[in-house]
Amino acid sequence: DSNFMKVTLYMAMSLNGYIAEENGNEDFLSHANWKKFCNLAQEYGNFIVGRKTYEAVKKWNEGFGFDDLKGIQKVIISQNPDYEVDEDYTLATSPKDALAKLQDFESVLVTGGSTINTAFIKENLLDEVILNIEPTLIGKGVPLFARDDFSKKLDFVSSGESNGILTLHYKVLK
Repeated sequence: DSNFMKVTLYMAMSLNGYIAEENGNEDFLSHANWKKFCNLAQEYGNFIVGRKTYEAVKKWNEGFGFDDLKGIQKVIISQNPDYEVDEDYTLATSPKDALAKLQDFESVLVTGGSTINTAFIKENLLDEVILNIEPTLIGKGVPLFARDDFSKKLDFVSSGESNGILTLHYKVLK
């Protein structure tokens, strides 16, 4: 039952709320942020991303990429049940399906993109949100959440700063 499972949305973004440039490029995100993500993925032992994020990260340079994260349960969400994922990955067709595939974990890491983040928040599946805000502004890009009908109140947990990156941690009020 997902009541015993803590689901955390963990995202890096520009100061004005973009998680990628319009073309999907994430070069504005720092190496420090990638390292933070890798450490958290190791700690949780899993993460969930959407198909578009999975495909974008596949194009990254050697040494940066989900393939380098060994021994971690990696779930890719695609609405296409026949979507092909590499052998180290598990395919899920919805947020609930993704969580079911990670039911042995106490904590689950959701890490984007926009469509996936929105699906999780709309289905009331997020328990907390951790945002790493890069000291960057982008004029056109992919927002943290897709435009949709939802509204969620958050409770502030903590904030921190490292390498110019502001980290904000909130609990989602259910």
